[in-house]
Amino acid sequence: MHTAKSFPVALLAACSLLRAAPSSVTPAPVTILVDFEKPHSPVSVAAMRRELESLLTPVGLKIDLQIRSELKPSQEFADLVIFKMKGSCIMESLPIAALSDERGPLAMAYSSDGEVLHFGEVQCDRIRESLNRVVGRVPHDSRQSLLGRAIGLVIGHEVYHMIANSTKHTKHGVTKESLSARELLEGDLRLPDLARMALQEALASGRPPAASTSNGFF
Repeated sequence: MHTAKSFPVALLAACSLLRAAPSSVTPAPVTILVDFEKPHSPVSVAAMRRELESLLTPVGLKIDLQIRSELKPSQEFADLVIFKMKGSCIMESLPIAALSDERGPLAMAYSSDGEVLHFGEVQCDRIRESLNRVVGRVPHDSRQSLLGRAIGLVIGHEVYHMIANSTKHTKHGVTKESLSARELLEGDLRLPDLARMALQEALASGRPPAASTSNGFF
């Protein structure tokens, strides 16, 4: 009997510098498929893509961010990780007296029989509500960009778990157990050396995909 587990990125309140992978490494293509359950912002998606590329390209991953609703029928991928985007992934202003429960995971990946699956969830509402408390008054498009960057960091954290097949966290950087709203807003988090080496070892070992490679997964 398979037992499924999840390990979240908790919202709690330093970074180590990312050293680039050797130039001789051939990038491994990974498609990150996001499935929005509500309308989303193209500005946020663009910022999400930039953050994921900045975070993961130096370790040898060639990131291809795709939106499920825009896929062609029977489209296939070399390696696929999938995220269900829960809640509203659009940054909106909250009334000054609004109360929101920010406790709980920002995102999670699932494991079964010791293997980290290439499937996870992102809690957009929690990320958005958290940022709203520290972002201040900025233009609308800038708010969408900040949200997209924060979501990119959260997804990058989970991609590390999935590709490295590891439930371990580091003490510093984007792969530590807890990420604060201020850290997500400032966007200075990077992969620490331990996470970078774990990813590169997984890529070198040729770990097979742990998810379906077709559009019929959901």
